Amino acid sequence: QVSAHLLIPGFVFTGLTKGDRIEKPTGAWTSEQTVEFMLTSLERGDFYILCPDNDVDRATDERRMLWAISDIIENRPPLSRWHPDFADASKEFINGR
Repeated sequence: QVSAHLLIPGFVFTGLTKGDRIEKPTGAWTSEQTVEFMLTSLERGDFYILCPDNDVDRATDERRMLWAISDIIENRPPLSRWHPDFADASKEFINGR
């Protein structure tokens, strides 16, 4: 039996992401933590595996994703969180104000 799942990792410190850094940043997860989270999610039967990190909590991730999908629905510029015309509104939305 074959199944498909979507792993959406947070900040993960690996050989590919470390750049010039020697030590893992405090905000990053290790690849082992990420795999453990993924396996637990697979056991639950999750399709979307939104993996956290030590920098951003789940609620903030969800608000950021909701803002991003609203870029399409409201025909805003892509990545409008960083667009000068929408940066303040996105911060207020993401912070729940």
